[in-house]
Amino acid sequence: MTNPAQLVLHWADVTPDAPAIVSTELTMTYAELADSVRRMAARLRKDGIRPGSVVAVRARPELEALLLLALLHEGAVSLHGSEAVMRAYADEIDFLLGDRPRSIRVAARTIDVGAEFMVSLGSVNARVEAAELGASDPCRIVFSSGTTGSPKGVEFTVASLLARTASARTNWMPRDPFMCLLGLDTVSGFQTFAWSVMNGRAYFVPGDGPANLALLREHGIRSIKTSPARLENLVDAAEAVSVPPGDLAVEVVQVAGSLLTPSVARRCESTLGCTPLYLYGSTEVGTVTRGIFDPSAPNAVGTVVDGSELQVVDEVGQPAPAGDLGAIRYRAAFTPDHYWRVGPDANNSFRDGWFYPGDLGVLDADGRLLISGRADDLVNAGGAKFNLAELDLWMRELDLFTDCASFQFRDAAGATSIGIAFQSRHPVDPAIVLERVRGLLPNLEIRALLRVDGIPRNHLGKVVRTSLAELINGDKQ
Repeated sequence: MTNPAQLVLHWADVTPDAPAIVSTELTMTYAELADSVRRMAARLRKDGIRPGSVVAVRARPELEALLLLALLHEGAVSLHGSEAVMRAYADEIDFLLGDRPRSIRVAARTIDVGAEFMVSLGSVNARVEAAELGASDPCRIVFSSGTTGSPKGVEFTVASLLARTASARTNWMPRDPFMCLLGLDTVSGFQTFAWSVMNGRAYFVPGDGPANLALLREHGIRSIKTSPARLENLVDAAEAVSVPPGDLAVEVVQVAGSLLTPSVARRCESTLGCTPLYLYGSTEVGTVTRGIFDPSAPNAVGTVVDGSELQVVDEVGQPAPAGDLGAIRYRAAFTPDHYWRVGPDANNSFRDGWFYPGDLGVLDADGRLLISGRADDLVNAGGAKFNLAELDLWMRELDLFTDCASFQFRDAAGATSIGIAFQSRHPVDPAIVLERVRGLLPNLEIRALLRVDGIPRNHLGKVVRTSLAELINGDKQ
């Protein structure tokens, strides 16, 4: 099978002056991209990287994109070297390429890809052939969010890379130019990058809210994929400069990773001019459902997309009747049956060809999926049964906080207790918060109310509740 890197380099001959990588800092053409990738590949080969080498990359996004392609050219297996990944998989990594500081010590050989590395590329022989790769050869590891523990790796083979990038184009890349506001450390960001450069399109490097807004305005971006948190950042940026109606070309806004509040959806409609769409799925399987945001049912994430199958099942694994709450499971082509280099899956997420994401939900009579939160977030505190995700969604609609999240912890007696962490620009009266919560859940007692500088979230914007629980030791009010 052809090395996918050759599909990218091909465009240097077809459209050498077309933009390949675009950020607020630079624009790189396909001719420049091909030359840089070949030179980096030659240098990395000289440094000992071989087909099958597992290589972590910690670099600024534009450089990480080039290194990713150079590693693919050499048949190596790349992964984004976040602190959490480096901590969990240090023994599995052969090389670390970095121009970013890190706090984790690793045994892997480190190659500094800073200024000296870049200068050295000028004297490298760029005439190197790409490594031969077969369909089953691994080429990239993408990691889950890690909100419920260590991030888990999902292996992309050459075949699954080509299949999943093609399905991404079908399911969530509806109009060009397209931009994903999620980085290369996410499955969406990686697939966007891979599809774009393998098909001669521009890959737009995401940044913060103002940087993303600048790219949308300058390049006439027509469709985007984002998380709720990054959508809110984009809307904040647009509102801060009073973007005139019609100034943006955006026609489709798609949201994934967590649930969206009606207030943010309304702001998106007012500022960007379109109602958001939900995308539901996972790193492990890809997009499974798609549907327009419904403010009357903000947890309704749409119907199943072509090529995927989804069921809500009861406690014995049988499909539940429409309207009944149950565990969600789904599958699609190239659904893996295990995580990368992990022993027996304690949560048994992969069973009989299905993936169980740990989410609870309901399928209504129209086949629309309504998410009821994670099974891990379903708690019974003092006889009050509810889901933390649903409480979060409700609280974010209150005119009390700029951001907030609930979490569970063990009190001194070992009982499950509930806390709320929040950010606010103004003083918050705890009595008002408790009164509002009792209005929703009369039997729920909030045992901790924490004012924090920021709600801990992962790269998808999902709340890391374990980090909030750790704060309870010294910050309880």
